[in-house]
Amino acid sequence: MSTLQELVRYCTEEQHFGALLLTGEWGCGKTHLIEKELAEALKSTHFIIRVSLLGLDSVSALNNAVKKQWLYTCTPFLGKLNREGERMKKNGIVSVINSILSSLNPASANIASAMVAVDPLEYIALEPVVEDFHEKGKKKRVVLVFDDLSRSKLDLNTVIGTINEYCENKGFPTIVIGEEEFIKAMASADPTVYRMVKEKTIARTVRYVPEYREIIHTIINKSKWPNPDYAEFLNEHEQIIHAVFVADPQVREGAPGKYRNFRSLTCALQEFSRLYDTMTEHQIPNIAQFLYSFIAYILISRNGVNKNGQPCFEVEDEEIRKLYPEYQPELLPDSIRQWIDNGFWEEEDILRDVSPRGVKVRPEKQT
Repeated sequence: MSTLQELVRYCTEEQHFGALLLTGEWGCGKTHLIEKELAEALKSTHFIIRVSLLGLDSVSALNNAVKKQWLYTCTPFLGKLNREGERMKKNGIVSVINSILSSLNPASANIASAMVAVDPLEYIALEPVVEDFHEKGKKKRVVLVFDDLSRSKLDLNTVIGTINEYCENKGFPTIVIGEEEFIKAMASADPTVYRMVKEKTIARTVRYVPEYREIIHTIINKSKWPNPDYAEFLNEHEQIIHAVFVADPQVREGAPGKYRNFRSLTCALQEFSRLYDTMTEHQIPNIAQFLYSFIAYILISRNGVNKNGQPCFEVEDEEIRKLYPEYQPELLPDSIRQWIDNGFWEEEDILRDVSPRGVKVRPEKQT
């Protein structure tokens, strides 16, 4: 059964005894799977509400984030509020909120007068089954998706406990997106915490292993590249791109691992187009020989390496070579590295360094 099928099965079950943890490598496309593929598969029966935990530092902030997304997705409330700008200026926000809430739910009439002193979101009661305001009378189930778990500022017990409230006590099918190694690292101070948290809240774990070759092919063929020649170049060298991104060399247990981040790969291909254009214009041969090392360096510079479940950005060329066997640091002279790392594009220096007369090798660090 595919990952998508597992998610659909979970969301359509009548009763839930815990959340589903969708895990997988950092940047491998888990959020895209939820927002595009799962949402499309369930569009006639479910609302998918994704809440990012990035930067949230309190339970109230988390709950408010859920309420805002619920309002935006499940009701016309925020859309109506946005259209009432002129009336708000004239009559005040309390009057407008009161009238909108009354139209959506008569039981909420006259409560807006109390909103002057408190957060209006306190008055929102979330429901796991709602009427689709686009199709009057049709009910849809609401699936809550909590993303960026490892980037929350809350401790693991607090954030998982809050999520559990939605799943166990409020009846929402709940999906948690997170790289399991990162989550374990969040609980590293007490090794029993992760096991206890998982037993309490996570009923099922599904690991997403994307079809790398298919996704890479789609990125190459459906992205808008600067010119047709570059698009053709990428198609001709798709195997190089696949090799640097996917191939996983044999490394000893516990050694640093690499991240397969599709956003970073797309960024690397976009950036390489500038190098390609410049080298093509000045008739520099063998452009493809730079592609592998360039992508590897971009992936490392943006993501670091995985050391014990945490990203590490202090990486030597030899460590990069262990993860990317065809990596050649001499193909990344200082001029190119300065551009990648600091944004300094010095075209004359780059052309000099990549010319057939020889490549300027970055000096080894002195130990």
